[in-house]
Amino acid sequence: MILVSVMDSEPSFEESYQLFQIESNQLEDTIKNTLEKSDKTISDIIQIYYQVIKVTSLGKLLKQRFQDKVEPNHHTLLDRIDNVQKTIVEKFNMSLHPTILSQLTDSVQKHTDDLKSLAKESGEKSKESIEEEAKLYKELRDLMSTKEFVEQYAIGIEDD
Repeated sequence: MILVSVMDSEPSFEESYQLFQIESNQLEDTIKNTLEKSDKTISDIIQIYYQVIKVTSLGKLLKQRFQDKVEPNHHTLLDRIDNVQKTIVEKFNMSLHPTILSQLTDSVQKHTDDLKSLAKESGEKSKESIEEEAKLYKELRDLMSTKEFVEQYAIGIEDD
């Protein structure tokens, strides 16, 4: 991680460029790794959205800061930001995001159906079946929360 001294109010161009390179490379690796996984965990999903949001925000901030300056090396950073934003739109927003949302929707439905079928079972439940049902409820809550987070990201895309 790049540290800025306490005396500096803003990081230098070089520090900004290095930070964006590190974060955008990490995003590209995360997208690649996530695309390779057929079944994404909640942790995988949160990590990739966090990285997308972080790089998108950092790109916007750096663009605002360096766009109006006429120094030639700033164009290198601005071009990199544009390329990364294009990658986010093409590989994440248009491809990976809908896949993740679909996977979450399917998982929520499967967990809901499983819990409905468990609820229909009559008779006394064993300690193990009660624990399994509680585990399914917890997983369902986690999936629904993650799905809500992913849907909020989609709303943010529409607002941009």
